Amino acid sequence: MKVVKRLFVLMLITFSAFAFSFTLKDVQFDGLKAVTKDELLPLYQNYLGKDVNENAVNAILSSIDETGYFESIDYELVDDSATDTKILKIRLVENAPVKKVSIEINGPGTISVETLQSSITLLENKPFSFTKFWESIDKIASAYSSQGYMVATPRSQDKSFAFVYVTGSVGDDETVTFKVNEYVLYDVNFEIVSQDDEFKKEFETIQSKLSVKKYVDYEKKDWFMKIFDSEKDYVMTLQSLQTLFQDLTKYIFVKIVNVSTEEVESKYPAKVITLTVTDNTVLTQPVYLKGINTKGNTLFTQNELIGETSEGTYTNLAVLKKMQDVKDKYDKAGYFIDLNLEAGDDNTINILITELKVRNVKVEGNSVTKDYVFNDLIYVKPGDFLKRDALQLTYTEIYKSNFFDSVDFNIQPVENDNSLVDVAVVLTEKAKKFDFQGGIVYAPVTDSSKQWWEGFGGTLSLSTTNPTGNGENVSLNFQRDFTSTQLSFTSGIRKPFEWPVILSGSVNYQGVTSDGTTTTNVSYSAGLNTLKTQLGQFGISVKYEDTTESSSTSVTSSTLSFPISYVYETLDSLYVPMKGYSFSLTGTKYLPISVNGSDALSYSAELTLHFPLTKDISFASRVLAGQVFQTSGKEITYSLAGLNQVRGVKTSLTGSVIGLTNNEIRFKQENALTYLSLFYDAGFVSNDYDFQNIEMAFGAELGINVPLFGLLRLGFGVPVNNPSQPNTFILIGKTF
Repeated sequence: MKVVKRLFVLMLITFSAFAFSFTLKDVQFDGLKAVTKDELLPLYQNYLGKDVNENAVNAILSSIDETGYFESIDYELVDDSATDTKILKIRLVENAPVKKVSIEINGPGTISVETLQSSITLLENKPFSFTKFWESIDKIASAYSSQGYMVATPRSQDKSFAFVYVTGSVGDDETVTFKVNEYVLYDVNFEIVSQDDEFKKEFETIQSKLSVKKYVDYEKKDWFMKIFDSEKDYVMTLQSLQTLFQDLTKYIFVKIVNVSTEEVESKYPAKVITLTVTDNTVLTQPVYLKGINTKGNTLFTQNELIGETSEGTYTNLAVLKKMQDVKDKYDKAGYFIDLNLEAGDDNTINILITELKVRNVKVEGNSVTKDYVFNDLIYVKPGDFLKRDALQLTYTEIYKSNFFDSVDFNIQPVENDNSLVDVAVVLTEKAKKFDFQGGIVYAPVTDSSKQWWEGFGGTLSLSTTNPTGNGENVSLNFQRDFTSTQLSFTSGIRKPFEWPVILSGSVNYQGVTSDGTTTTNVSYSAGLNTLKTQLGQFGISVKYEDTTESSSTSVTSSTLSFPISYVYETLDSLYVPMKGYSFSLTGTKYLPISVNGSDALSYSAELTLHFPLTKDISFASRVLAGQVFQTSGKEITYSLAGLNQVRGVKTSLTGSVIGLTNNEIRFKQENALTYLSLFYDAGFVSNDYDFQNIEMAFGAELGINVPLFGLLRLGFGVPVNNPSQPNTFILIGKTF
């Protein structure tokens, strides 16, 4: 594309035109083609009908020029004698229009082309604009940096350590191409600067323990192992680089003196990181010591930290390894410390240990949410030793509350006291307060008495979490499948009036038609739960349920039930957990209110386990068991349906006993709800633990975090008992 220099031609007018203010009646344009007047309206509309002067005219012209669409701009002010106002007439010459805008990704494609294309503000059939050109480059770069990648553009000062490089080119044929190079980390090399052979040998052991993903290792894997890996993970993020440095700085005797990168040939753009390391020096030569002692330690004894030290000759590395023993002991227990050395009495050395304590804890960023709503989820307390587990638990529990988009920490040393730190919990309020979820599914109608459209089913959900900052939530859900209709309204609030409880309530309607019988169920419930404690979480609720079964006759039954529950969980996420476990136990007593009301007692128990296999792969397993002891009235039964189903199996069996296990290999990147799983399920319902009529299925499930819809779980299952009839399914919301 021919790039022309934009001319800003100012017409000469009399001094008196700008010496006094005037009223601007209108702004008129001559020369607009692909750009519309409506697009320019926001640049001048605030000046219309107001008294303005030269500064306002310059501001309008400058704003139009900054769009970058125009080769030249000139203007004149015309008097409107009828109204004693002025009209600003602007003559424009547009740049040549862009014929085509494209994007090229050279790399494994960590972000989809569609996502990156949506970041481009330079449009086809619009005049070329350098403003939009660079804005597009910056927005593409921002899409990567928001995912944690180290990004550079041609206007960045240094691209040496960028593993994503975004640029663009303008062709002579009015085409614009944006290019993205995604660099994989091919290898990490070390240059050791030391005369100490003992240190060099020790460092070889350290190298083997570094957990950094190198593309050279991926190339050596066979095709089967590559199935469980992803090339996208080899484009280095800032977090993975920090992890590499953290792994090295764990070793007191290692000092990094230089870091450099070099591009190398590979399947994708690739870089090699070279780290120059040397040994920390506390002794320039071996010395004779009567021993090494620890000083300042209160959490562990000297013997627990370094054991017994004997009199003898100590090398530089030997002393540093004793310090390393101290650091490893505290690190393993999760405590933060500072270490130093000092000369002791009688030819000894003291390892000075400063155990860091928390002075103050404050919360930042909760501009809407009240402190009391979530302050019990902050496990870092003033006066406690600073501990990694407390920080991690605080992060996990606040994140699971779904009140905030992000959780971070800012740890600052206290001036004049190196043993104290202040901790700030930095929060970002949720930008999206309302969630809209939905989905549609269709299966061919095989019953000749029904119409084809009766094969449609779907779900719809509208919910809000913490909209006013008082910890409240409200949800309205609708579900329609081939034989039933469900409508529910649920609400709850965390710590109302600062009480240490969670209150909830719901209203539910369900209508089911099967074999000529229509069953209508309406229920109302209210519940009270304790907050999460070290012993778990307890809850009690009351539920009134009214059921009507209609065929040739109509039978109505009313029942009052009292569920009591207990939950203990350590999951890292309540939506798609990748590690941790949970256990829940629920017992329910049913009391008849009407003649046909239920008189029964039931229990259900559930255990879920999540074992991380790699950073992004986890094995998840769930076991569910339940039983009803019926005395009289309408039967209370279980069925393999909803969230308690053998995925891919359609069954209408019900019974007083249920047994179910869901098992899957789950693939999910960190901090993403989108995931893929391969599953195997087995379950049964019966009237006893006889394991009759066991249903089994295997298949795949895809969870997609769709904007405005939330987490949709779409799956395909193959029944083991009837493999010729696989089924699709759709679920809404969290996994087990």
